[in-house]
Amino acid sequence: MLIDITQETKIGKIYRAGSPALSVKEIVCNEGTKSEYKTIEYTIATHNMGTHIDIMRVGVEIPLERLIGKGIKYDVSNIIDRPIEIKDVDLSLIKGGEFIFFQTNWSKYLMEDRYADHPEISMKLVQKLIDLNVNMVGIDALGIGKNKNHGTIDKLLGKAKKYAIENLCNLDKIPNNKFKVYCFPSKIEGLDALAARLIVEV
Repeated sequence: MLIDITQETKIGKIYRAGSPALSVKEIVCNEGTKSEYKTIEYTIATHNMGTHIDIMRVGVEIPLERLIGKGIKYDVSNIIDRPIEIKDVDLSLIKGGEFIFFQTNWSKYLMEDRYADHPEISMKLVQKLIDLNVNMVGIDALGIGKNKNHGTIDKLLGKAKKYAIENLCNLDKIPNNKFKVYCFPSKIEGLDALAARLIVEV
């Protein structure tokens, strides 16, 4: 069975305060000529969209072999009043190279102001995941970290080439382990974050 854990980017949705939202409009190309046609033009801030991978610098290419792999999910939806710590998850499940997903169930608040006030993963746990050589780290919330920790953790993961995957959804529909992840980032030059489609096979 295939489960889509990709959050659709909504037109006009402000994910991060101060960032321009997705805007789409119909335009006419080659206007007034025999080859005139209509199409859609869109603009968006790379870190202000639905499911995306924060590669954190322009020119990063993720090796193809890392786009398909095993996954582990940690259901931490019961923790909302403090950071998720090492003691909250079973790290013995990690053998190296897995996609690690944190289920907070925060995606249900996507269209509410509280979406920005999400749970976060502690810096110590993030560093431990890096040390255990995971593939990438995803969460069904605005970020792995919150407020000032958001960018700090993104940069930490990016420097280690582990990468944060933000704004996932449907993590409650997948098992805790023994699933396969298909991660397909967009291939557009000059970006520091890549929109991505993620599918889980169970």
